[in-house]
Amino acid sequence: MSEINETKQGAGTKTEMPILQLNRLSYAKINGKILETTNAKLEKYIRYATERMNTEISSGDVIEHGLKLLFERDTGFKDWLKKN
Repeated sequence: MSEINETKQGAGTKTEMPILQLNRLSYAKINGKILETTNAKLEKYIRYATERMNTEISSGDVIEHGLKLLFERDTGFKDWLKKN
């Protein structure tokens, strides 16, 4: 009975928005080779991050954030990027 009352109250509000919110991002698929030792560390890092963050982490997540760090910290690249 309380569920019916809650539904009726919610239906009367003016700004009905879904709870679900999506961030639509545009991704590019890349292919490349890495050393087997690097891949072994990548797999371990994914396992580590998944356990610590309590959410599924992919190799794409690690690569995306790793590249962001690289681009942010490479001052020579930042200077070059401003000119090009």
